[in-house]
Amino acid sequence: MSNESIDESAHDPSKWVLHLGLAAVVTMIATGALFYFTTRTIFGRSADQATAQIDRMSGVVSLDHGLAVYARNCAMCHGASGLGDGSAAAQLNPKPRDFSTGWFKIGDTRTGLPTDGELAASIRRGLFPTMPPWPQLSDGEMKSVVMAVRHLAIEGQVSSRLMRDPKTSRDAALATAHARLDSGERIVLPPRPLEIDLARGKTYYLNNCAACHDADGRGKLREDLVDNNENPIFARDLTSGQFKGGNGIEDIAMRIVRGIPGSPMPAPVEISASDLWEVSAYVRTLFTRNAGGN
Repeated sequence: MSNESIDESAHDPSKWVLHLGLAAVVTMIATGALFYFTTRTIFGRSADQATAQIDRMSGVVSLDHGLAVYARNCAMCHGASGLGDGSAAAQLNPKPRDFSTGWFKIGDTRTGLPTDGELAASIRRGLFPTMPPWPQLSDGEMKSVVMAVRHLAIEGQVSSRLMRDPKTSRDAALATAHARLDSGERIVLPPRPLEIDLARGKTYYLNNCAACHDADGRGKLREDLVDNNENPIFARDLTSGQFKGGNGIEDIAMRIVRGIPGSPMPAPVEISASDLWEVSAYVRTLFTRNAGGN
């Protein structure tokens, strides 16, 4: 090659641009690779530390932890103070529970709030159709948020009492709140008989339950039912199998014996063991025969 052609190539602007472009691409790739491997180590370590911190907190059981879990997951519906006045409450039907009233629909005690175990079970499974289930909460988070719910219920009662009667001392209001809301005697269902007469269960249902739930169990005919806050409410559609407290025969029997506080469904003044298990078994047939269950 002649010196003339070499000089011509050296002074060709387009080739210089090409060489510079290739050099820039190589530099960007090398810089990007260095940045990736460096930051992956730094931020990966930070993410691992953050995860470890979350995992450590998930096992903590305390009121402060429970209030933090509550604020993140529950306050939008139940309100910051548990008064059922969260930002999403207006769009929900039935309305979120106001803890300060002491009316908890699902429970296993005759008086006061449900036990910690029943509160936790209600949170875990959710309360169809408005409250979603919370299976993702750790045991520590669950125990803590149950503690927070109980605390908010007590504090709500205390605040209400002090507003009505400012002369009442906080200690007196606190004692009254505990007397009303501390969990009372647990309900023990009578032994379940080996044989159950479904025909008798149907008769009991038609005489005592159909006025609200309808003869076919769909609960669509009554339009005058309200909850304890005068919000309109329909009776449960028993054919759906979607029950807030579970749809096993024991779950149904517990709802009947205890009633559903805050709703139009009262506890029966008196019910025999045979009537209880027969009507509970009959209610199950209203949805299991449609779903092919037992």
